[in-house]
Amino acid sequence: MKRAFRMQTGLALAVLALAGAAFVKADHGNDNNANQTRLKTRLAGAAIQGKTPEGSAEFRSDAKGRTRFTVEVENVNLPGGTLLDVAIQHNGASKTLGQITLSTQGFGELELDSQDGDSIPTVQTGDMVTVSNAGTTILAGGF
Repeated sequence: MKRAFRMQTGLALAVLALAGAAFVKADHGNDNNANQTRLKTRLAGAAIQGKTPEGSAEFRSDAKGRTRFTVEVENVNLPGGTLLDVAIQHNGASKTLGQITLSTQGFGELELDSQDGDSIPTVQTGDMVTVSNAGTTILAGGF
């Protein structure tokens, strides 16, 4: 029990520490992408059985009302077929956006697009993306 608690505490601390290392890029209209918002972040987390997972998240919106949200993960040392929950945290509230099904190589992706009927909340600088396995955050990054 103590080992599991230490592992969860270590994961939480690592996620918080690495979230500060995330990068953000916001484009708010130039000649090529007028009235477009684009936020990107790198996702990081603590090693799982000797392998350190990583990933990225991107939010895009344009003046026509189209929004897209993509999360990619790799090097996740969990069995193929594992479902990972993807959530966005805004002003202290968390909203699950979807799930990623891991491949046998530890890769996976979630792609949401409002043109396909997907519901995507507006993402702002300061929001955080989390990727969790059975309630335990394994990757996180802040926009």
